[in-house]
Amino acid sequence: MNTWKFASLIEVEKEYKIEGLNIWNYYWHCSDRKIEVISPFERNIYFFNEYEIQAPEKTINFVAGEFSNGKIGLYLKEEIAIASQ
Repeated sequence: MNTWKFASLIEVEKEYKIEGLNIWNYYWHCSDRKIEVISPFERNIYFFNEYEIQAPEKTINFVAGEFSNGKIGLYLKEEIAIASQ
């Protein structure tokens, strides 16, 4: 089972890179899988979609969705989140 870790709040069209790829430069393929995540703020449980972006050199998966406060949260698999710090 994959463990997803909160990575960041993101803004639409504002550069955000995962493993060197700006996620806004790619189409987000939705996997139609809902992933249970916990908000880092109020600790509420949310069910966000898992997405995949494909670049010639790699494929990246992440989870993203909107919190009740209107902010967009992004989660990465735990091993990628740790490597990105």
